[in-house]
Amino acid sequence: MVDCLKWAGDMPPLVQECYIPCRDDCMFTPWSKFTPCSTDCDTVRTRRRQLTGKNRKKEKCQNVEIYPLVEMEACPCDVFTAQPNGNWSECILPEGKKESQQGIRLHGDTKACGKGVRLQAIICSDKNGRLVDPSYCSSSGYIEEECIIPCPFDCKLSDWSNWGSCSSSCGIGVRIRSKWLKEKPYNGGRPCPKLDLKNQVEVIK
Repeated sequence: MVDCLKWAGDMPPLVQECYIPCRDDCMFTPWSKFTPCSTDCDTVRTRRRQLTGKNRKKEKCQNVEIYPLVEMEACPCDVFTAQPNGNWSECILPEGKKESQQGIRLHGDTKACGKGVRLQAIICSDKNGRLVDPSYCSSSGYIEEECIIPCPFDCKLSDWSNWGSCSSSCGIGVRIRSKWLKEKPYNGGRPCPKLDLKNQVEVIK
């Protein structure tokens, strides 16, 4: 209850003055609608009215200090302030933009990666510091920020080298060709084979 009352503001008035004109009072047309306000907080809006019937000839009715024909008031100014609230969400890929890229297949499953967005909730308050609906500060009610989901890349080996020279000047010998590591796997890519499997030997008779 204390928290609710803290943000609710003052109790609205329960009594309002009203006026019923007497027979000898000046008579006016109803007030016009207020002119529209601009987005600037320093602007004013006006409304007008006119004397009706015989009242236009009464001198006391023409006293604009007592019976104004134009009213002016400051335009309402709604200023809202947003503050982040809570943690960022995980990075989310937009629907229909999940791309399959080279090196992202792991054990037959495809993982989505690339550019996405992450979200963070906000709390919104008015110029008096009272909490209001977050949609006043943002149409979505949260902050949106670009993020990247890194793509996994497999281990990359070189092509086979040319065969080396024979180990023997005559008779039976061997010659060797090999591969070497070009790029290590990262972000969960397929690992490299063991180093002792990279060499290939050919026996020459």
